[in-house]
Amino acid sequence: MDLFFFISVIVGMTFIFLYFVIRYDLKKKNVELEQSKVELEKMKLQLNKERQKQEEEES
Repeated sequence: MDLFFFISVIVGMTFIFLYFVIRYDLKKKNVELEQSKVELEKMKLQLNKERQKQEEEES
């Protein structure tokens, strides 16, 4: 009975550990996704500024 309890505790702790690892990984991926979205928006703004500047020079 003690062996069964010991194995059950180890398995339970393993699942708890995996839960926190997966949760951390998802948060990390979300942060990376947000950073890439911010970079994309910066690039869009830069391109719009350059286009407006070219249009002003042509006029």
